[in-house]
Amino acid sequence: MTNRRGRRRSAAEQDGNEGKGQAIRERILNAALDLFSRHGFDGVSLSAIAKHAQVAQPHPYYYFKDKATLWQVAISPPFEAVLQQIQVEDDLKDLNDHDRFRVRLRRIIHASIDNIAMMKIYLQESATPSARLDYIVDTYLKPIHASLEGEIHALARKSGANPAFVLAGVVGAIHFFFGTADLLTRLHGLDVADADTRRDYIDFIVDQVLRATSER
Repeated sequence: MTNRRGRRRSAAEQDGNEGKGQAIRERILNAALDLFSRHGFDGVSLSAIAKHAQVAQPHPYYYFKDKATLWQVAISPPFEAVLQQIQVEDDLKDLNDHDRFRVRLRRIIHASIDNIAMMKIYLQESATPSARLDYIVDTYLKPIHASLEGEIHALARKSGANPAFVLAGVVGAIHFFFGTADLLTRLHGLDVADADTRRDYIDFIVDQVLRATSER
């Protein structure tokens, strides 16, 4: 490869430029995730993202087709982290349905609640129908729902619990925890950002779900 003066660039130069470009791209993605989680999609511009990432204004336009594309790429890592929890790991294969469901549910909720930026974006987008909400539902939520649904149905047959109510209860509990953070702090002194508080809340949710799916 040659530069404008016709000089062939060395492999080291090319690797250096590629590494710099990757670093800029990552800074843009991190800045975008932070701003989208705090201000929502409509409240953030590409120029604001460039400023927050401390890169030149044209960079977001160079690395991403448009703001919608940047949004999809930026939210992918935290949502993918939760999606990975739907896999049945080898350490769970010998467990019975009840115990395996308990461990998997706890891991999924833990991954969700620990991803505060992801939860803020989910709350923002779930308030109004949009193509972005469709993307989140189709790409991430439906696979998670489908993965848990089979185990919930199996346990519900033994207990008589409504599987839809069980799943709705889990989603609603996570939604409430983040959606009413200020209220929980004012009324009960709970700090949603505190790791121990989140861990205790996860245990509470799992206990309630297991109680609903226990044999009666």
